Amino acid sequence: MEISPTEWRVSAQGVAEQTPAAILGFIRQVGAFFEVMSLDRWRERTYFSSFTRAAETLAQGMRARMNEAVIA
Repeated sequence: MEISPTEWRVSAQGVAEQTPAAILGFIRQVGAFFEVMSLDRWRERTYFSSFTRAAETLAQGMRARMNEAVIA
């Protein structure tokens, strides 16, 4: 979901979008790069050259958390 022309909130599919638990993280365009802030690693920032790769990183983090929950 676009927050501003340079900022996006990325949410999990299948979870009500307005539910805080659905939020995976945020992407912000910084010059030619896309900065990712994942809610499970909120102190870290990662940078990518494409929006698609940035969003995929957040989705991969969600899949990893889901696998951990199934194993635990």
